Amino acid sequence: MQGGIWRIGLGVLLGAALLAGLFVLVWRDGQRAPPAWLRGLPGPEAEAAFCLAVAERIDDRSRGADARLARFLDEQILFWRGRAGSALGAGRAALAAETADPTRPEDRALFLALQDCAWRALSFYGHRFPSMEEGGL
Repeated sequence: MQGGIWRIGLGVLLGAALLAGLFVLVWRDGQRAPPAWLRGLPGPEAEAAFCLAVAERIDDRSRGADARLARFLDEQILFWRGRAGSALGAGRAALAAETADPTRPEDRALFLALQDCAWRALSFYGHRFPSMEEGGL
């Protein structure tokens, strides 16, 4: 009987050590994870302001080009404007830094940023854009 208790105790001890080891591994991996906000921005308002600036810039440049794109951009602008708060300047500065590289075309940088912002709205915030769901884009 006493041998069984030792085995149970050893099993519990090994299980606890395994769980502690897994906890440490997950915690260390989380420390190396990329920043929580797009483009390493400092918080949700700055991220929203960046995405708002991206959508507004593309909207200004493509006005009248495609009705489906215009509708999608309007939806993006409405979504991000409500979250940007007082960080509009930080968002515009982040967009300026994003598009400042002369070796990288601004159109490409804007497209990739818009794609990242749309994915962020879908995956993180659970937002659905009607223009995307109705066979739009």
